[in-house]
Amino acid sequence: MNRRQAPPVRPFGHLSLPADTVEELSNGIRLHYVGGGDQPICRLILCFPGGLAEIGNTVTGKIVMSMLSNGSGHYSTEETADILDFNGVRTGASQRSHFCTLRISMLNHRVAEIMPVMTDFLNAPLFPADRLATACLNARTQIETDIAEPSFGVEKLFDELMLGKGHPLALSPTPAFAEGFTVDKARELYNRLMCTTKCEAFLSGALNEDIIQRVRTALEGVRSRSEGFTPKYVPLMPPDEPKHLHAEQPDSLQSTVKAGMPTIGRNHPDYIPLHLTVMALGGYFGSRLMTNIREKKGLTYGIHASLMGQREGAYLQISAQCDRSYTSRVLDEIRAELSRLATNPPTDRELERLKLYATSALAKSLDGPDEITDFHMTRLMADTPPDYFDARLRAITALNPETIARIAATELNPDRLSTVTDA
Repeated sequence: MNRRQAPPVRPFGHLSLPADTVEELSNGIRLHYVGGGDQPICRLILCFPGGLAEIGNTVTGKIVMSMLSNGSGHYSTEETADILDFNGVRTGASQRSHFCTLRISMLNHRVAEIMPVMTDFLNAPLFPADRLATACLNARTQIETDIAEPSFGVEKLFDELMLGKGHPLALSPTPAFAEGFTVDKARELYNRLMCTTKCEAFLSGALNEDIIQRVRTALEGVRSRSEGFTPKYVPLMPPDEPKHLHAEQPDSLQSTVKAGMPTIGRNHPDYIPLHLTVMALGGYFGSRLMTNIREKKGLTYGIHASLMGQREGAYLQISAQCDRSYTSRVLDEIRAELSRLATNPPTDRELERLKLYATSALAKSLDGPDEITDFHMTRLMADTPPDYFDARLRAITALNPETIARIAATELNPDRLSTVTDA
């Protein structure tokens, strides 16, 4: 490779998202799997309905998921730790809007040793009191750290503005969520989450039939504990008229700026073109907001726009931080770029750059079996149509200045922009 010469740039060839294989196990768990890659590793993710909206706080679901690998009916806490460490297992947990997840990453030749342990801690988790107390302390400390961030007040007000004050997803973290979370409460929450007929399992990696069968057998040995959570989808409740809110942060040297507006949802035929239009506005380094506000005027180090699409609705979100004396100018420039997008949309090289970036971002979903699985998992959680990948690709190919101008004029009118600042 001649590193003094830039590599040639050429369009992508045909992109296609491989389908996942799906089968319903005898206990109702739906097992999805995607094989591929050349490394002898695999990953299993278990998704249980019940997240922020259903549980009613931001952390206890993640705590419960993270505690599952801390011992079980047949394996003590120390024995479980030794088995997982010796076999090179890595686990992780998350709590999302409507799901809690457990991730298990394994070496292929260790699956036989790991799966029986997993089945046991899913059926009879110990939730040792000392480790649960440590997990709760860590969660409280993290929440306190987040609350101390200068941007916290602006983020909180913006969420309440776009989602609606009192909306289940606008619930702000508080240390109280992790206080008084006892072993009994952890078991009670786990029992609510563990419903096999609502569980989705995602297996990916360099799979073979032996690995799939061992995972299948292990998952079929998992028992339900309840009917599970029923997802709680509450439509977003943004204000009827744009608002400006102020968060007090007198000691901060920087100002946090958030701006946004409600938009059409994922089921609207213009949603994907809107996503691409928002990308042109501020979704990548060569976008309008970055080029003008950061590069030309130097008002902020970075600024980003994104389309936040959920089952409950969608909204535009623009985020930036700047010197406190620049706050008004940043907001003025954001409004100016929204207007300019409708009257002077990207053409020629700017449009080509946008389409190449959008295609590259989509192509990342095909990097390997884990990425492909992540796309399928996100599609399931967001309830997007089965052909969502192909629909995005078609929209990128068909994107033109007229479409961007039309979408910007109808969906990104600066007169509808709500803002939150702390300066």
